[in-house]
Amino acid sequence: MKKLILLFALSFFMLTSVYSQEESQGLKGASWGLAAFSFTDNETTQNFTVLPAYGTFISSDVTIGLAAGLSSTKEGDGDASTIYVVKPLLRKYFSATPTFYIFAEPNIPLIFGNDFKAYGFNVDFGIDYFIGGKWTIEAKFARFGYNIHAPDEGASTGTTSLGFNMFDRQTQEGLGGGMSFGLKYLL
Repeated sequence: MKKLILLFALSFFMLTSVYSQEESQGLKGASWGLAAFSFTDNETTQNFTVLPAYGTFISSDVTIGLAAGLSSTKEGDGDASTIYVVKPLLRKYFSATPTFYIFAEPNIPLIFGNDFKAYGFNVDFGIDYFIGGKWTIEAKFARFGYNIHAPDEGASTGTTSLGFNMFDRQTQEGLGGGMSFGLKYLL
């Protein structure tokens, strides 16, 4: 746990203090909203997830935000099980062109289910591309992090995620796999 806190503190320091010089205001004060959902249906399992996010730019290239939502899974004829997700996040954007950005996102997912809790620290990487006006398309394709699954009964287990393989079955807080896409609007 100490390593997790140290990793978060170092990431926060790195992402917020890279630019100690005076910089233009850019998007400072602007807000954004992101709609994220998925639906999967195969022969045995149905899964529905909704995880919208909202954030505000605290400088021209750093934003702080929160994603909150739920995921419902139904296997066969059984009852659906629902988990709830709350994910505070921080993003640092790096401009490649005026319309194309790369970002690093330290986040702390907190997941609550009927018989377990989960938490961790991750740094997700992705791209953000302006498609016109205030609309962007973003894609997350990599994760470095450590997450702990703590059942109400039994021992907790930890999982380390490392990699940039966008086609691998990496999980987004246990809610899906592989590359994720989203449509974002600057408010």
